[in-house]
Amino acid sequence: MTALKRIYSRGNLFRLRAVENSVTAKLVLFALPGILALPWIHPFGPVRQQHSDTPLPDLPFAQNCLNCHSEKTEWPLYSRIPVVGWMLERDVAEAREHMNLSRWSSYSTAEQKDLLARIAAEVRSDRMPPARYIMLHPEARLSDAEKQAIYKWTADRRQVLRTRGIKQASPESLLMPQ
Repeated sequence: MTALKRIYSRGNLFRLRAVENSVTAKLVLFALPGILALPWIHPFGPVRQQHSDTPLPDLPFAQNCLNCHSEKTEWPLYSRIPVVGWMLERDVAEAREHMNLSRWSSYSTAEQKDLLARIAAEVRSDRMPPARYIMLHPEARLSDAEKQAIYKWTADRRQVLRTRGIKQASPESLLMPQ
């Protein structure tokens, strides 16, 4: 009991509060600059700085796919919040790694055929657009008719690649309807 009286005596309690205050001050002093720097940290590289002036043709899947799979991303206002922005940047970086429609003409014919087949498979199996994207953008949900139109479009474009026997298709000849 006497030990507790000594710890909680008026003078010791004052010293404990002083120590707590100095720890808090140090924490604020060192953490604040880090917190203020968060908006300028981009752990997934310069995803936001990648822009392309390459005109994109009209696609049946339009802005929903282009928002992640091209260099014409329209970044929403909430993407400026550090942790949320990092998640979006990661998603866009991964999407462009899988397929970047801004660089379509740089893909070989075999790669283009493969990407068209993957587009069809991803859309038909409801893996694209991702559930997280649909949750934030409900208008991006594809109807069965839209899924079927995308599937038919990809089949038509693959057929164009096979019948033309071209080494590399231009975006205009491949992506524009015939």
